[in-house]
Amino acid sequence: MSVHRRWFSLPREPATVAAGRRRVRDLLTAWNTPLDEDTRFALDLVTSELLGNAVRHATGDAVTVGVHADPLHHRAVIEVYDSSPAVPVPGRPADDEESGRGLLLIAELALAHGVVRKRGGKWVWAEIALPGAAARPAEGTASRPAGGTADDPPPHGAPHGGVAPWAMTCH
Repeated sequence: MSVHRRWFSLPREPATVAAGRRRVRDLLTAWNTPLDEDTRFALDLVTSELLGNAVRHATGDAVTVGVHADPLHHRAVIEVYDSSPAVPVPGRPADDEESGRGLLLIAELALAHGVVRKRGGKWVWAEIALPGAAARPAEGTASRPAGGTADDPPPHGAPHGGVAPWAMTCH
């Protein structure tokens, strides 16, 4: 099994969320990435939330999506680049509000998630366990350093069992 990586750009418009979700699913299928029903659900929801936030809150004409699959280590990373420097902050919506839960959902479904600031924007990413992965690390066991500069390469996922050293996680 080999590691796969692909980036693609989409226009920053509402239809991008569904198109991006399909494209991520198609890439993982083409790479023969092992997926079960729960993992498909998590990947679809996380992709939708990352893209939905970029479409709704970012600036610019396009967003870039990164998809990384590492079946050997049972990990997939979805990342979305947009040209807004604003870092997402988890909402605290009232029970009857229809939005504001995206980062809370990502935090529940992802092994790790975060933001990497870049010159002219940011990458927002989430790492999802693929079937066969060990249980989620206990709360507070992963190091969560801040970092990332405009000259760093695009993120490629967190190392096994923690958050990548270039990542600044969202709480």
